Amino acid sequence: MIHNRLLVSLNGDRLQLSWQRGQEYPRQAPEVDFNHPFEPKVLADLRWYLEQYLSFPYGLNPDKAIAIEQKFQDWGQTLFELIFQSTEEGREFFQEATRSGLDIAFATLIRTLGTTHVPLLL
Repeated sequence: MIHNRLLVSLNGDRLQLSWQRGQEYPRQAPEVDFNHPFEPKVLADLRWYLEQYLSFPYGLNPDKAIAIEQKFQDWGQTLFELIFQSTEEGREFFQEATRSGLDIAFATLIRTLGTTHVPLLL
């Protein structure tokens, strides 16, 4: 099966997108500076939700979990704009991916989440 892939890689403070349609050679956008907009409290909340709450989501501070869940859409929109709207290639890759059908979207956001090494499927 042929897969279309949109990859988001974070290396230090540099972000790079690549787009691969089927068996074609991957195209890469130029690296750009990536300074995430999240305060330490937001990162701590996200880390708590992913590492602690999701391990046992039955009574471990449900009000805090709900409050964090309500912020996911805004956080996602902010990241989307930083990743896909900061360069012409980023916009183009996203448009091609949505037109062509996207089988795999993969982001490696290691530094952004601190010491937690979590690959995220978009």
